[in-house]
Amino acid sequence: MDVTHSSPPSVFTADRETDAGREAAAHAAAALREAIAERGSARVVFASAPSQQEMLAHLAQEPGLDWSRIRSFHMDEYLGLPADHPAGFGLWLQARLPEAAHASFERIHTDGALDDEAARYARLIDEAPIDVVCLGIGVNGHIAFNEPGVASSTDPEIVRVVTLDVASRQQQVDEGLFEALSDVPTHALSLTVPALLSARTLICTVIGEHKAAAVARALGGGIDDSSPASFLRTHANVSWFLDAPAANALDDTIRGDSLPL
Repeated sequence: MDVTHSSPPSVFTADRETDAGREAAAHAAAALREAIAERGSARVVFASAPSQQEMLAHLAQEPGLDWSRIRSFHMDEYLGLPADHPAGFGLWLQARLPEAAHASFERIHTDGALDDEAARYARLIDEAPIDVVCLGIGVNGHIAFNEPGVASSTDPEIVRVVTLDVASRQQQVDEGLFEALSDVPTHALSLTVPALLSARTLICTVIGEHKAAAVARALGGGIDDSSPASFLRTHANVSWFLDAPAANALDDTIRGDSLPL
């Protein structure tokens, strides 16, 4: 599938991971404060991945951000892992959100009937607009676990069971989350591409040279399902925050502004 509409993305680069994370957090916090000012509350979806650690750490320290008014979600969860497994996305994220956010954090549960859980979580996502999605991209360009070749910008579902590419599973090993490929689950529940793109603001933080090719393809190639992250370019309000290694394959016309140290 090819999508012809493209919005110019805002791309910011930083020499250090912590600076990219700090600026991503500042942008996310501003969008959350705006939603709270307008409606009295905000809704945010987070990715659970090492690339998000600095952003989450800085976001938790943002002054004047009332987490009691913020309802948080995560975008995917493995099938077949116990709820207390340290690599489970819900537990990983909860450990990095401020304590004030825990009461309003909605976890995906995969220990029951999957169709029922997909429907339940879809209702939660769909019951009000999502203000912010904070995400990264995979080494193969996946967003959430919407994989190349099967991701769809017109998916009618909000949450679905997906099969993980070997490249996505190997990434989990390479990033130290599992000891071996055989330990990584083969399936997950994931928010779909349209669910992610429904948010008012998208904050995409990508860290590391191992993501450089995927970043260049997402920002400089065609917009199609061979690179699910390229679908982000169809969104009117998306900002990319990259460290220098993640940006090193970008054309200078795309690389964007350098962030202050």
